[in-house]
Amino acid sequence: MTNDPPAASRPTVRTIADRAGVSYQTVSNVLNFPERVRPATRERVLEAIRELNYRPNAAARSLAMSTTRLVALRVGDGRQNEASILDPFMRELARIGGQHGYRLVLDYAPEDDAAQIASFEELHARQAVDGVVIPQTHVGDRRPAWLLEHGLPFVAFGRPWGDLDAVHSWVDVDVSLGIRMAAEHLRDLGHTRIAFLGAPLDGGLEDARLAGWRGVVEDLVDPGTLANLQRLVDQSCPAGPVSDLVRSAAPTALITRDDSYAVEASHILERLGLRVGRDIAVVGFDDSELARRASPPLSSVAQPVSEVAELIWESLIDQLDERPNPPLHRIVPPRLVVRESSAHALGR
Repeated sequence: MTNDPPAASRPTVRTIADRAGVSYQTVSNVLNFPERVRPATRERVLEAIRELNYRPNAAARSLAMSTTRLVALRVGDGRQNEASILDPFMRELARIGGQHGYRLVLDYAPEDDAAQIASFEELHARQAVDGVVIPQTHVGDRRPAWLLEHGLPFVAFGRPWGDLDAVHSWVDVDVSLGIRMAAEHLRDLGHTRIAFLGAPLDGGLEDARLAGWRGVVEDLVDPGTLANLQRLVDQSCPAGPVSDLVRSAAPTALITRDDSYAVEASHILERLGLRVGRDIAVVGFDDSELARRASPPLSSVAQPVSEVAELIWESLIDQLDERPNPPLHRIVPPRLVVRESSAHALGR
């Protein structure tokens, strides 16, 4: 019989980090590579360990000291389409990981946090992977806290919405800047009635997209017109909102949240008698194969997935090698790719 506390009340690496006022990585270094930590910091962590009667979990410690050279990436329920940024991101992540001697393991889990955390628990218990990449983040995301608490190295593709100083590593693309670049491109062609077609606001990513559009267009039109130029809609049914935009706001240009919205909107506009690239300009987001194959080819904001993947591996390998570097917090700028759908000045 042991005197160990119940699992629910047993202190964790995160508990020690909070008590000592350091990162979870610093606690891990004190436990595994104490020579890498400054004496004063090391003593502060050891004092917290003594106060909380912390005993390292054997399985977690084994995982920290061994390696599988495997890293898990969650894939969802298969509803991603040709316009999804996740496919090229996965390919780049696998390619660059291979250059470092690591292999990517695709881990199926539904979209909700609880199901993904359950998957993390299984991987962690079996010591099946060295680390995790979270491909998308959202407001109220519960996954980073769980991974931090259990000492499983990870990097998120997506910022921690509402807490940019979070203690974990993350890399994100500045989607607000990307939409703003698209709006400025259209403005410089002479457009003022620039409409936006996006998804419902979520307090995070979708709000950032809308803010990029508003930051340019609100200086071009009056508040009433601005409201008429905005439509937020579920991707499964854009026909009504696009038709309504044309009737009520008569836009000369349209920016959409991604390329799938842009392609679907282009088809609807053509059915309404508007020639994309001539009567109305259209710009998408993600610069996917779908945008490149469209007729006419669609202008789109390209996300630098190779740069993102490089940064993610850089930070993840730092954690796996127990290097005492601070968490990586990086927002990467996108670039606008102009094609026939928005290549002409207004009226030409």
